[in-house]
Parts: sequence; C-alpha cells; structure tokens
Amino acid sequence: MAVLLKYQLKALFEAGDLMTEGSLEDFIDSSYNPVLVAGTNVSLNSVSTPSGTTITINAQGGGAGVVTGLTVNGTSGPSTLDLNTGILNIPVYGGGLGSYTNLTPTPQPFPGNSPFDNIVAGTTFNNQTFTQMMDAMLYPTLDPTLTPPSATLTISPAATFQEIGASLTVTLTATFNQGSINPQYTSASNKRSGLPNTYNFNGAGVSPISSNLLSQSTTSAGYTILAGANTWTNSVSYDAGVQPKDSSGGDFDNPLPAGTTSSISRTITGVYPVFATTVNISTMTIQSLVSMSGYATVNLVAESFASADRQTVDIPIAGGGQAGWAGISVVEFFNTFSNQWGPAPLGDWTQSATTHVIQGNTVNYTRFTNNAGYPRGAGQYRFKS
Repeated sequence: MAVLLKYQLKALFEAGDLMTEGSLEDFIDSSYNPVLVAGTNVSLNSVSTPSGTTITINAQGGGAGVVTGLTVNGTSGPSTLDLNTGILNIPVYGGGLGSYTNLTPTPQPFPGNSPFDNIVAGTTFNNQTFTQMMDAMLYPTLDPTLTPPSATLTISPAATFQEIGASLTVTLTATFNQGSINPQYTSASNKRSGLPNTYNFNGAGVSPISSNLLSQSTTSAGYTILAGANTWTNSVSYDAGVQPKDSSGGDFDNPLPAGTTSSISRTITGVYPVFATTVNISTMTIQSLVSMSGYATVNLVAESFASADRQTVDIPIAGGGQAGWAGISVVEFFNTFSNQWGPAPLGDWTQSATTHVIQGNTVNYTRFTNNAGYPRGAGQYRFKS
C-alpha cells in the first residue's frame, strides 16, 4: 500500500478508469495519514489492529515551561515563572497604572496659585501610585487653625464711678474659653486647652476658687467704696490640651501645655458728685458721677428777674486728706453757633465754701456763683483743675 499525493489520486480516475482493489486501498491509505508529531512533554503511542490504528497522547505535568498555577502580588517588577513549580507570578500595580518617580525636584509649585498650592516647588516623588499622586494634587495636607484659650471678667455694679463711702455688693464673673482646633480633623478634641482648674480672683473680699466650670462668680459683700481706684483682678489656670492633627492624620504643632491666662482687671472709681442749678435756678441738683481729674460739665438753667438766685456750681476740692478736684483753673463755655468750646473768665464766678453730705459723711465743696450778666441765659459750662 502506498500513500499517494493529491495529483496522483486524481490521475487514478481522470481517464474514467474503474475503481480496483489496489487503487481503492491507495485512496484509503492516502486519506488516512497516521503521521503525527509529538511536542515538548508530549508522547505519542500507536497500536495498529485490523480495524485501524489507535493513537494515545500522553502529556507530562510540571517541568520547565509548563504553567501549573497563577499568583498575583503587590510588588512592582516583571512577571516571573518558577520553572520548578510552574507558578506564573503577575505583579499587581497600585491603581492599575504603574507608579511615578521623579528624582528631579519640581521647578515650581502646583497648581501655581499661591497661597493655595498643593505641591510646593522642590518636591520629589518615589514610587508613588496613581492614587497617591492624585491625592497629592487634589487633596493636599491641610493644617488646622489654633486659637489660644482666653478669659473675660465682668463686674457688678457695672457703673465705672461710685460715690466714695457707698456700701456695695461687688460681684465678679469670670468666663473661660478653651480656644479651638479648627478644623478638628482627627484630634481628640476641638479645644486647644483642657478645662480650667483655678479662677485666680484677687482683690478686696475675694480669693482664688478651684473649679473646672467654664464660668465662675465670686462676691465681695458689703464692700465700702474708697476714693480713687477700687480694683479686682482675675486670671484662669487651665489643664493641658490635646495633640492637634492635620488633615492627613499627622501631628501638627504641639499640645498646649497647662498654663494661665493673662490677668484682667476691673475697676470702680470712688468719686464725689458735683451739684449745680441744672433743673431749677433755686435748687442744687446732683450731677452724674465723673472722674475728678477731668472736666465737671454742667448745663445751667437761665436766671430770671423773678428770683435773686444765680447760676451756681458746687465742686468738691481736694485738701486736708479729702479727695476731689485739685482746684479749678479752667472754665469753658460751649458756643452753640460755632459748636465749639471756648474760654470763659474764671473771674465771672464768685468762690465760697459749702458742704454736702455724701454717704453719711460731710464733704467740703467750693461753690462757684455767677457774678456777671444778670440775668444770664442758660448755657453749658465745664470746670477743670
């Protein structure tokens, strides 16, 4: 039996020849070509029988060049094949787009919109993933604003001036503000300091108070106002604060250590009042309390032919241990046409001694009585040492 080529098979029948046993066998042998080629790690076995040939293909597992398993990991580098185990290792890159490294510092900030740049000039990156680079460009690390703790102090009565000798209940109220860490981000608290521990009240009738409240009051009952400044102070001692954090969770600055706020003072000034004919030409009316080192300003009513009374001003003058104005050397008149103060003669006022009872105490005053322009019209005057 022979294996014929295609053109030879065609030649068997091109003359109309009848199929013979020999030509049929040649045709069968040519149609069934048992020539097979085995590959690497593959073997072929054939068994011929009267009914045909059985070919068995055997493949050997393992060995060089045969993939028997697949693994992935997060390290960079090329894919590798273990020739002993047949394991193919394919690296997985962050973000799926590889990594970025620049050893040359950036020449300018990004995006170049100072002071809002996310990446400063001179920055380098080493093996940064796509996600890390996008975060650096779009979500820069932000720092919180730190506001230090502070305190306030109020006093009651709130009036700046009180009559000398007045007996008052003086109340001091201190309020503590812990400051802030804003935004808080991941810090343990949004407060810059811890709670207060001591309110350091100082002054007549008061003393320090241990307290962790954010507001604390103290009272000096039955306090007698002295001449001049009556002063109380307070500062607040506080516990340490927490560690501030930036937007990336890193430490920013330092925790505020335990400390004390600056001292705040509140003063009531003890003075004697001025009296003047500001309501009725025949009546001496007490005036609003003012500093005895400044102007004593009065709005005097007009004089009248119907009364012999004159415009009068009583001013306490210091002397003999008594508080008051240190003499009067300046008198001014308010000109309603020019809307300005101008000098007025001190000699237009006759000076005499008088007294007034203030808080149960007799106080010496100097009386200033108009001696010019009778009857003189209403006017605003001010007297000063």
